[in-house]
Amino acid sequence: MLLAVTPDLPPPSGPPQAAPVAEPPSAVTQAVPTPVTPYAVPPAATAGRVNSLAIAALCCGLAAFVPLVGVLAVVFGAVALNQLRSGFQRGRGRAIAGIVLGAVGTVGWAALVVIGIATGGADPARDTAGKLAPAQTVSVQDLKAGDCFDGLPADPNAAVDQVTTAACTTPHQAQIAAVVELAAGSFPGDAKAADLADQACGHAVDPVVRDDAPGLDLSYVYPNDSLTWRLDRHATCILAFTSGKHAGSVLR
Repeated sequence: MLLAVTPDLPPPSGPPQAAPVAEPPSAVTQAVPTPVTPYAVPPAATAGRVNSLAIAALCCGLAAFVPLVGVLAVVFGAVALNQLRSGFQRGRGRAIAGIVLGAVGTVGWAALVVIGIATGGADPARDTAGKLAPAQTVSVQDLKAGDCFDGLPADPNAAVDQVTTAACTTPHQAQIAAVVELAAGSFPGDAKAADLADQACGHAVDPVVRDDAPGLDLSYVYPNDSLTWRLDRHATCILAFTSGKHAGSVLR
């Protein structure tokens, strides 16, 4: 029987070495940030809607040829610009265009009013006795009681503006019977202003018309809008012959 003998090994030199110990896996895993791609928002979604007052300002500016609409364009445009400071809406260009157009229209109308007042203030030419010189083209509202003229429109409902002066001793169409001032106050509207002019002219004309005058129609020119009412509340009372032309005054 053989006996296996292990040879003696020399003792290890130096202090004993500890066996390496494997670290247990960490229970917490650190998250690695993932790059985020910014979400692209379409321009239309961030632009915002157009300010409604900016649109109104532009529309009023385009219609500034109508009296007082230009003022609305300037007001709407100014308010719109103030609202657009927040940056959530669009329409700055529209608001500015409305203000510019409205201002131009307002200045234009103001100039026309000033010119009209300046030209309308000039009285028609008269002789030393105060009689109206004939053949002048004037506004009917520049005539005085007793003045005779031609140029009434064929349509009795048409507006009367420019007429031609005539001597009352020659055949003519019509004569100014009176110029009356309507009641003070704010503009009552076209229909009510016409009623006031009709009543005032009726009271003023009846006492001054000759009893033997031929057939006559009474008409009147009156302020039919708020601007004219503020400038001049007078109504011009007109007596027109119902058949052709006649010579001589119809007033006493």
